[in-house]
Amino acid sequence: MKTKHRLGWTAIVALIFVAGVILGPTPASSQAKTKQKIVVHLSHYADGSHAAMMAVHFAQYLQEHGADVTLMLDVDGVRLADQRQAQTTGSGMNVQTTSLYDAFVKAGGKVLVCPHCAEVAGITAQNLRPGARLGKNLGELADTVLAADKILDY
Repeated sequence: MKTKHRLGWTAIVALIFVAGVILGPTPASSQAKTKQKIVVHLSHYADGSHAAMMAVHFAQYLQEHGADVTLMLDVDGVRLADQRQAQTTGSGMNVQTTSLYDAFVKAGGKVLVCPHCAEVAGITAQNLRPGARLGKNLGELADTVLAADKILDY
C-alpha cells in the first residue's frame, strides 16, 4: 500500500518563507549604491577667483569620490566655461582653477551654463571649454536644482 504525502497549508507557507529568505532581495549593504546628485552652483569668477577655485576643487573632489556632480554656472561664473578667458592672473589662481576644471570634467563631472548669463557675457556654444554646455532654457537649470540631493553655493 502506497502512502500519499500531502503538505498542509502551514508547511507550504513555511516553504515559501524559507525560499524567500534564501532567494529574497539582496541585503541593503550589498546593493549598488545610488550616486548622490550634487549641484555646485557658482556665480563668481573674475569677481571672486578664490570662490571659483574652491567651487571647482570641491566639485572635482566629490566627483572623484562617487557623487554625480553638476557644476552649474550663472552670473559671472559663466566665464569659467569660456575658453577665451585668460589663463593667468597675478595670483595664478586661474591656472589652478583651469587644471581643477579639466580634472573635474575628466572624472565625469558635468558643467551646465546658464544660457541667459552666457549671452550677457558674450559667450556662445563655440566659445565653451570642453565638457561645458549651454542649458536649453531656465527650466533645465530649475530641473537640475530640483533633482539634486544637495546644493553647494559659491
